[in-house]
Amino acid sequence: MSEKIITNKNLPNFAYAGFFLRLLAFGIDMIIISGLVNIIKSFIGDDFDIFYSISLYILIYYLVSLCYFSLMTYFNKGQTLGKMITNIRVINLYGEKLTFSQVLTREVFGRFVQNKFMFLYIIVAFAPMHQSLMDILADTVVIKNDVKTFIDQREEKLAIVINQ
Repeated sequence: MSEKIITNKNLPNFAYAGFFLRLLAFGIDMIIISGLVNIIKSFIGDDFDIFYSISLYILIYYLVSLCYFSLMTYFNKGQTLGKMITNIRVINLYGEKLTFSQVLTREVFGRFVQNKFMFLYIIVAFAPMHQSLMDILADTVVIKNDVKTFIDQREEKLAIVINQ
């Protein structure tokens, strides 16, 4: 068996968050949003249609959801409360600070378009960097903050390359 010299340029700079970890973070965020919406509902009272059978509660749900995900992601360096609990974050592919337009594009596409076609989320499981369509569109990726996981994955990939 011959030894090969491996350079680090082919290895990732971070560990990508997978489908189930992202799903857990999203579930936590949806519980928080449901609580916020229920608090707002208690102050408003009875539901009524605003226009074309769109109820006030549906409109409030979408506004709270959009504001929560967009503002939390932008002002907390790519993390919502669910992402903080699961120790993941959204970052720019180019290592720059997330712009508000990037976050807004990601959240509008993800919450309103991609939620209509839920099967599109399965792309996260098979994409090389575990990106969803909303990440690809906004040039973002969701990563793990856990440094130990990153080191373990790099060592595992390095061992695979050396053994070949």
